[in-house]
Amino acid sequence: MLTYLLMGMPFMGAVLLLDLVVLKTAVVKSRECWMVMAMMLLVTAVFDQLLTGLPIVHYNDANISGIKIGNAPVEDFMYTIAAVIGLGSLGKYYEKYRKRQLKP
Repeated sequence: MLTYLLMGMPFMGAVLLLDLVVLKTAVVKSRECWMVMAMMLLVTAVFDQLLTGLPIVHYNDANISGIKIGNAPVEDFMYTIAAVIGLGSLGKYYEKYRKRQLKP
């Protein structure tokens, strides 16, 4: 059976490949990335508590790992992590690209 954790793994792999191999930005190794990630994970945790605790969102227990942070399954945090790394990598690559374009 396909679980949310297994569905999230390709996204994690894809953003790590994008960051470290394709764009070679290594955002995931930067202090700034981890600071942004900490803030975004905090926001995700707060909203996930509301969404899963009220309950607005309900997960099938057969599809989650069973590991939860409060009411939220740990799998919910994978997408936040992937978004921070992926968007950070694309942003850094774009910044480098723009600097090359502006050079005389």
